[in-house]
Amino acid sequence: MEDIDENANAGGDGAQGLTNELSRRLTMKEQPMYGIPTPGVNEGGLYKPPPTILCEERHDAASDDTDSKYLDNSAVSRWRQKEKLKTTSVAMVLCLNIGVDPPDVVKISPCARLECWVDPLSMQPAKALEAIGKNLQMQYERWQPRAKYKIHLDPTVDDVKKLCLSCRRNAKNERVLFHYNGHGVPRPTANGEIWVFNSRYTQYIPLSVYELHGWLGAPAIYVLDCSAAGLIASSFRTLL
Repeated sequence: MEDIDENANAGGDGAQGLTNELSRRLTMKEQPMYGIPTPGVNEGGLYKPPPTILCEERHDAASDDTDSKYLDNSAVSRWRQKEKLKTTSVAMVLCLNIGVDPPDVVKISPCARLECWVDPLSMQPAKALEAIGKNLQMQYERWQPRAKYKIHLDPTVDDVKKLCLSCRRNAKNERVLFHYNGHGVPRPTANGEIWVFNSRYTQYIPLSVYELHGWLGAPAIYVLDCSAAGLIASSFRTLL
């Protein structure tokens, strides 16, 4: 208990001064301790919830050993990359074959037909394919204007291989983005294959994502704009 102010005895009886001092202290508004607000109602009449204090072991972010206890060894322990990567090369592969629908796709009427905001049926197939590729590059250039862009329109397997190897050679250890549009070819297979064309555009040729990953290497980003793209995502998980 704090010492009673000596001035409480001045100017009157000591007992009366002690009574006055105790009455004053009992009527004083309770103050919060150590800067922690007291739960209750604040000055505005709103409820003030008690403070939440995170003091468990898992909340200690300063210890690397603590993270290892709660994270699976197969998962990435740190979501932040230690080094910043740049996307220096972009490879775009468009398999549209405008005017010829793939055999496993039944299009209703009306249906969505725009590709990069271009109607493929509004002009000649060759001009439409070129316009779609140009629009796609312009959209990516808004995001990364300094990257090197290479486009192959309705390519063969050899064309895709040369494109991937060239982009990896130019990017070196930086990141490569691979964009695949497969709206003019069959859906990916359960074995992890996408489709391209032969040199005469008379057959659909499968391309394994394992070969694609071997050509592009790492680091890389894959943008798969096609039907049933989840099948390809499942195949990529087996590579990791």
